[in-house]
Amino acid sequence: MDIKEHTTPEKLEYYAFLWSEAKMVIAAVSLFFGAVPIAYKILGMNAVSSLLPLFWLISGAASAYLLYCWHKGGQKVFGGKDTKDLTAFFVLVVTGLNLGLTAVGGNIGMSLVFEMPVADILFKATAVVYLIAAWYLWQRWNANGQKLF
Repeated sequence: MDIKEHTTPEKLEYYAFLWSEAKMVIAAVSLFFGAVPIAYKILGMNAVSSLLPLFWLISGAASAYLLYCWHKGGQKVFGGKDTKDLTAFFVLVVTGLNLGLTAVGGNIGMSLVFEMPVADILFKATAVVYLIAAWYLWQRWNANGQKLF
């Protein structure tokens, strides 16, 4: 296995997008179940507690890379500046950057709403937004020849 074939800009974009899509779905499931990482419920806290910060850092790095590619590519998604494309893209990027920051400090999104009486409703609504954005981006990505930029 040659690492060079997996580190081209095209492959990095591909991997960053796939990671970010998976992150959106996993985050949505976690939000539906009380905003606790779903891996805790499946594998137990001890099994994943040391790995989650690594996964969060990877999510942040993937989102930062996608944001860099977007900026470098003329701030276009799927070859244009369609509002729906950009909105879904920024949902993807912001959630990843937030997770990256979670690994080194705290989850900004959670800290804003966790103590609110409507936190559970907000978490579920956010999960729906994540799933819609992930599905929309997946459809557009495949229709665009699996190219984001």
